[in-house]
Amino acid sequence: MVVEHTEFRHSFGGANGFEELKKYMRMGNDFCKELTGVLTERADTELAYAKNLNKTSLRLQKLAKDFHGNLSDAWLQVSIQFDAEAEMHRSLGLTLHEELIKPMKILVENNNKSRKPVEIKVDKAVRNFADKKAEDYKYRSRCFQLVKEIEKCMYSLDEAQKGVAGKPPNSKEIQKIEAQISKSREQLDKSESKFHKACSSFELARQDWQTETLDACNQMQLIESDRLSQLEQLIKKISLQMSLMSKKMLKISDVYEHLDLNVQQDIRLACKKYGTGPTEHMMHLYDIYAENTKNMMNKDRRIESLRKWAHMFQTDVAAQVKARQGLEKVKLFSKENPNFNSNEADVDLKLESVRLLQILYETSLLKIESALAELNQQSKPVSEMLSRTSTTYDRQGVPCTSIRLDECELAVNTSVASAASPTISPGNCHTPIRMAMANQYDGGYTGGAESVVSTNLSSSSTLSSSSSSLTNNRHSYILTAAQFEKASHALYTANVAVKNVDSFQLNTYDSINKLNENHYNNSNRSLTDDDDSDWDDEPVKLISKCTAKFDFKSSHDDEITIRAGDQIEILEKRDDGWWRGKLDDKIGLFPSTYVNEII
Repeated sequence: MVVEHTEFRHSFGGANGFEELKKYMRMGNDFCKELTGVLTERADTELAYAKNLNKTSLRLQKLAKDFHGNLSDAWLQVSIQFDAEAEMHRSLGLTLHEELIKPMKILVENNNKSRKPVEIKVDKAVRNFADKKAEDYKYRSRCFQLVKEIEKCMYSLDEAQKGVAGKPPNSKEIQKIEAQISKSREQLDKSESKFHKACSSFELARQDWQTETLDACNQMQLIESDRLSQLEQLIKKISLQMSLMSKKMLKISDVYEHLDLNVQQDIRLACKKYGTGPTEHMMHLYDIYAENTKNMMNKDRRIESLRKWAHMFQTDVAAQVKARQGLEKVKLFSKENPNFNSNEADVDLKLESVRLLQILYETSLLKIESALAELNQQSKPVSEMLSRTSTTYDRQGVPCTSIRLDECELAVNTSVASAASPTISPGNCHTPIRMAMANQYDGGYTGGAESVVSTNLSSSSTLSSSSSSLTNNRHSYILTAAQFEKASHALYTANVAVKNVDSFQLNTYDSINKLNENHYNNSNRSLTDDDDSDWDDEPVKLISKCTAKFDFKSSHDDEITIRAGDQIEILEKRDDGWWRGKLDDKIGLFPSTYVNEII
């Protein structure tokens, strides 16, 4: 099903979307300029008794045919009536000058003044985005080059230490190679530090460009709506003047009064005809040389490099979590204290920026963990975020991995940056989180990138003992977003809090899962096979019915697949955001945010 967009921010997306919107706005402004000239000729023609009225009519017909929308069709009808108005007297010409031409010139001038600062802000954000992108690529490439050089020198050092044809090792050559390795490592440390900052700056520049573009699209739509509305009012003024004419003008006046005028229809037509489609938001992730097992590198040094980056990403994730918690406390305090001077919109933008940076670090950490699992011949972590990543390589083999951001991950940013009405879509809905237990390894290096802080489980006997009773359940455990935040906060602030950065471990997912299991031990519903059969034997009581707003595909045995428009019988409303219902003789869970309850 093709979704018809009615807003500029959803229609003029992509790299060239705003440029196409600027072209369209210039077309509208040029249309107003041309229309001003047409009406001026019309007034002069009325003063000279229709001497050039026929020529003006032809020009207006051509102008209206070259543009789009029912307002253009209305102007086409106006031009057709020009021929019948050849005997219009001087007072009509003066009226056209005072009530149509002057307002049209003011409209064109105001339109140019309103568009210019908007376009300047977007152009500035685009240039900044391009500069940060080039800087990111520069240090990314430099890091890969230095690691390659170090690896070559390490292999040369191994050969030199072994000696050649029974001869003792050449100490001078060994010292020379070691000096070169030391120098390259110093350069690598500097380059990696710059690359770490450059990648974050690149993401912030992308966010700024995205925010400025969305805001500019909304402002452009307001300007365009105002222009079309004023054109509508001008046509109505002409209709009013025609109604004051003699009986011979009554038919013409009737034509003007019955013109089909619809600003929103023109907006929809502009989106359909000139729009470039919604923006596909791609976040650039970190790419580490040691991550690709095809790159030449010693296994021990590869694991050491991966562990170093994993530790760095965990530190970054923890920092973002702390920043988010602080901003949320500021926001909550501001709501509870109206006299507190806080810009809520600014706080929301900062929260969105922190959340996106956390996605950047967590997804990059998942990539590192996948590489470590492959090296240790263990099961790779399963994550939906990894399925949305894609990698491209340049001619030198330097990778660039990106993750496609879903609408739900951009909903906050869109709502903050946009003043227009929100579009109803699954991306604006909160879907309860169903956390799987598949992100554990058999041994060695373990972890989960979706955890917010790492902990030492041995320091919390309470958590360990309370979560040991549900280790063999066959289902994925369900945890709402609010419960996940509380669990993360509990892990961070309780006796298992991290004392320093070096104490970070990579098994936080185990502790979160144990909290999740403990949550289910205290609930009324068991997830064993026997309890499933007991559920089927219990009498089913219908609570109410609901209609599906969006499609939802089941990913677990206890869920049902729904399609937009399906009517579902509600059998149970759970506190975690999931409802149990019946559809086509099938009973299972589905997200409550994807349906509208029928009252």
